[in-house]
Amino acid sequence: MSISPTGKSSVLVVNYTAPELNHLAAALAQQGLLQQYIRPYANQHRAWEATVERLPGLGRLYTKTFGRRTMPLGLVRGDIREAAVWQDFVRAGALHFGGVRGKALAENLHWSIQQHLAAVAGRYAQNARVVVGSYLVSHKAFARASGVKVLNYPIAHHRYIQRFVAEERELEPSFAVTLPDWSQTPAWVEPKLDIECERADRILVGSQFARNAFMEDGFPAEKIIVIPYGADIERFSPAREAADLKKTFRALFVGSIVQRKGVSYLLRAYQRFKGPNTELVLVGNHPDDSSSFAPFRDDFKHIPHVPQADLPEIYRSADVFVFPSLLEGMPLVVLEAMASGLPVITTPNGPGDLVRDGIDGFVVSIRDVDAIVEKLEYLRAHPEERLRMGQNARERAKMFTWERYESNVADFLGSLCGNEVA
Repeated sequence: MSISPTGKSSVLVVNYTAPELNHLAAALAQQGLLQQYIRPYANQHRAWEATVERLPGLGRLYTKTFGRRTMPLGLVRGDIREAAVWQDFVRAGALHFGGVRGKALAENLHWSIQQHLAAVAGRYAQNARVVVGSYLVSHKAFARASGVKVLNYPIAHHRYIQRFVAEERELEPSFAVTLPDWSQTPAWVEPKLDIECERADRILVGSQFARNAFMEDGFPAEKIIVIPYGADIERFSPAREAADLKKTFRALFVGSIVQRKGVSYLLRAYQRFKGPNTELVLVGNHPDDSSSFAPFRDDFKHIPHVPQADLPEIYRSADVFVFPSLLEGMPLVVLEAMASGLPVITTPNGPGDLVRDGIDGFVVSIRDVDAIVEKLEYLRAHPEERLRMGQNARERAKMFTWERYESNVADFLGSLCGNEVA
């Protein structure tokens, strides 16, 4: 399918970190419709990048960090306009080597990079028929664009999040330190989010939960468009070993180890569930202040953030994926786990569009420790059901590929612009 360009250049895409926009930009480039893709540094396999990869020590660090930022097929060097590159590199160095002061610098650069991306996007916007941009980097492009404006918002509306987080602080004070703290956010952030949401002709979200959060804040239903994201179902594939042959029943969580993901409820559930030959593995980073986790220190194995290349094997080593999240857009890790043949225990708050209760796993209410314990016990006691649900999950994941996402978004852009789709 395609959008027939007329007059102006076609689609400008501006992105900070959203992986789905990498795929959208690639699909548009393949159709000859991409005006420019503005984003931070991307590994484009240039000669200097190949040289860095071969350097002792530095090459390994690069491969684990910036080297992972490869783009989907379809994007060539002329399509990408990298912005804020030096800030991007300095931020990474500050995070890895700077200690406490470095993390403070990295936080400041995080906001500075977004402001720079927004400024660059604003300079390209006038010649675009369509602007598709992530939140916090689109306001200047939206102000100058005369064409259609589409905001990519991969989580619930910010005021919904603020209300929810305030409630969660009251319910789980011991994990409050792991929740987002809006008092530490620069004063310009919320007004810019409001401007982007107001100026956008349409807002793209990944789940019905995210759409409902916008509608709860007064946005009309027709403005909020749900298009689910995708997973690489070739890369993430099931283990060859039958589920009932494993000696240890392993529950897996992948993601930021914070309360927004429901981590306290997972830890409490596992503490009640655990027994001989069981294991809980948490993959991801947790906040510097880890005091919240002290009562559970002996209940889980922690693997810090790992390169994407290592994730498929980690999924394959597990028996069940547990993701009791409180606030999500559409979590890619749930799709990756399903593609890997794992039954999933999760909540309706984002992943509910993916997992069919009793078919691919179980959908439990948020904050429901009893339900998590019950489902873990059921899956441990019924390896044949675990295998069946994992097979169902794999088939379900095939409905959510990046190719389908690209096609769905391109169809949407075509219909929005009133063009003939072929």
